[in-house]
Amino acid sequence: MNRYSKLMLTPCLMLLLSLHGTLASAGPAESYFNHVKDDPLLLRHFLYQFPKGGDLHSHLDGAIYAENYIAWAATDGKCIDLSSFIIDLPPCDASAGRPRVADIQFDPGIINSIINAFSIRNYEFGPLSSHDQFFATFQRYIVASHGRQGSMLAEVTERAARQKVLYLEIMQSYGMDIARNLAVKNEKFNGNTSLAELAKLDAVETLVTDTLVFTDQVEQQWQDELGCKNAPDIPGCAVEVRYLAQVIRTFPRDQVLAQTLLAFKLIEQDPRYVGLNFVAPEDASITLRDHRVQMQIIRDLAAHFPGSSNKISLHAGELALPLVPPWELRHHIGEAVHIAGARRIGHGVDVIHEDDAMELLEYMAQQRILVEINLTSNALILGVEGAEHPFELYRSKGVPLALSTDDEGVSRIDLTHEYVRATQTYDLSYVYLKELSRNALAYSFLPGADLFMDIPRAEKVKDCAQDRVRRKLSNSCQKFLASSEKARLQWQLEEDFNLFEAKYD
Repeated sequence: MNRYSKLMLTPCLMLLLSLHGTLASAGPAESYFNHVKDDPLLLRHFLYQFPKGGDLHSHLDGAIYAENYIAWAATDGKCIDLSSFIIDLPPCDASAGRPRVADIQFDPGIINSIINAFSIRNYEFGPLSSHDQFFATFQRYIVASHGRQGSMLAEVTERAARQKVLYLEIMQSYGMDIARNLAVKNEKFNGNTSLAELAKLDAVETLVTDTLVFTDQVEQQWQDELGCKNAPDIPGCAVEVRYLAQVIRTFPRDQVLAQTLLAFKLIEQDPRYVGLNFVAPEDASITLRDHRVQMQIIRDLAAHFPGSSNKISLHAGELALPLVPPWELRHHIGEAVHIAGARRIGHGVDVIHEDDAMELLEYMAQQRILVEINLTSNALILGVEGAEHPFELYRSKGVPLALSTDDEGVSRIDLTHEYVRATQTYDLSYVYLKELSRNALAYSFLPGADLFMDIPRAEKVKDCAQDRVRRKLSNSCQKFLASSEKARLQWQLEEDFNLFEAKYD
């Protein structure tokens, strides 16, 4: 009996546990969780080590902290405009207010201002709203990311590994700028050319090839930077990474079409690209104007690439009053689901404002359309949190959920922070936290069958129903896991849960 077991036997703790379930039904780890869930520090420590299936909603450029961008820009000889805090390429000119980052890297006054400009830290003391500050950060540090994409992967995978995160489905826009330029230069993207013909254009095929070569180079830099070849157990090396091709939707129709075509081609040709997403402010005027048209572009291309039609996750419902007028809240999630065929929704904050909201929620529950929940991001960008957030509404209607970070560098959080926030805001049980963790793998776009028939009850498929983690597997379960990349990672999560909980026995 360890100190946590002794702690459980005290009368006060027994009374506390009665509020969360009977003592007999709670294992030692769950009992300890119930004891510390109202203590932010001890809860953070517990949930930092808690196994997390994955993060399904993470923008690579927004996941990087300002301090990383500053260090890389200094090493790479880049400049910064001290009036706008935009990183730029040399030549630099300190006399004109564009010094080398390396020359001001350790000036605390300037560096603190840069960190604030690259994130939402201290936004309340600046001239912009949290929404405007959030979206203003990207243009400031984007040049610092150039040539550092592998370093970015190394940073986010190591951070994930230390928090016991198994899987990252990362949004990035490799090749999308070239796709947009292709649409500008090639009149075939003006709507009068069939999708079949567009898909066969030599320029498109070349762009796909070049993008995959660039992806190879990024991954090699990532592996080299962490030293994975010689020490594969280094945190970050073992984290599974897949990509969502990230379409920037704040451009004209032809450029959105070209980007979306590239996304589908990448998914078709490389297993590292497991899906696509549409990103950038949903309240931008062009997005509001073209939302239905953009959903139709996805629908039409999905029909042309049927093998990828179930690989669509879309930002939808990242809106609230008074950011937009009421009529703009009525249709985005519904169009993403019913027109574009999205299998996951990112944010989904304005769902109660949708036309036929209850029918939409019922449909999402029936079709198992998961919502990627970004609590801190929604609070910062939209001012929606606590009881005003639809987290509990989705949950009550049976819509599957998973916690994610969105832009952890800009928000200056991590995935553990989101687990803590969700637990304390909605008084979540340990059992439901495990469900959220499992959902991140079950609803990922990894290939293969799901390990679970019923995730809330942790009921495994028939082939593995009698098997237990850390035991010799039956032949049927071995064959099943060998056939499914998703199931193998899910089994790893169950093993991680077993090891984690054994610490509290």
